Amino acid sequence: MTQKHLSREKSLGLTPAEVPLEALPVVELTKEDIQQALSLAEKRNGSAVDEGTVFGNRDALTSHQIGLLGELAVAKLYGIGIDTGTYSGGDDGKDHSLFEMDIDVKATATRKVRRPDLLVCTDKPLKADLYIRAHVISWTSSSARVRLIGCAPKERVEKQTPSSDYWDTENYVVEPAEMDFLPLLHPTD
Repeated sequence: MTQKHLSREKSLGLTPAEVPLEALPVVELTKEDIQQALSLAEKRNGSAVDEGTVFGNRDALTSHQIGLLGELAVAKLYGIGIDTGTYSGGDDGKDHSLFEMDIDVKATATRKVRRPDLLVCTDKPLKADLYIRAHVISWTSSSARVRLIGCAPKERVEKQTPSSDYWDTENYVVEPAEMDFLPLLHPTD
């Protein structure tokens, strides 16, 4: 009997592109979560020597806020804390650690698409093991809803041909059809 090995280029089964949008997890953030994100965003923005890449017509503070809403959504989904540190040159490309993997959350609040691609800038080395696309779908001073589109391991991200189709910065672009669903935990009784 011969054994066939499947290529892991694409996820087995369905991808985040093939399910109804409503089937993807949405994390509800509270007023306290929003206040935590805004406060930390102001600290990070104030300490930044290198503000990083700001896409579109948003300012650096708004970009920090959106990023933190994405980080908080992932933290809330998994019941873990967030990194509350401030770094003059930005973080080291890792937002969380989970399952002994370093995770980097890439958040957007775009209104142009409902299932945005995962964009990872090519200007810094890839440090995380897993990249997660978070999409802030609504946000007020008292609540936010963040859809977690999917994820891609570092190896899949770095295999993408860099593109500058999004803004003027080259990015690795992982489309939802190339992403995996987020790993979910099921408690055992």
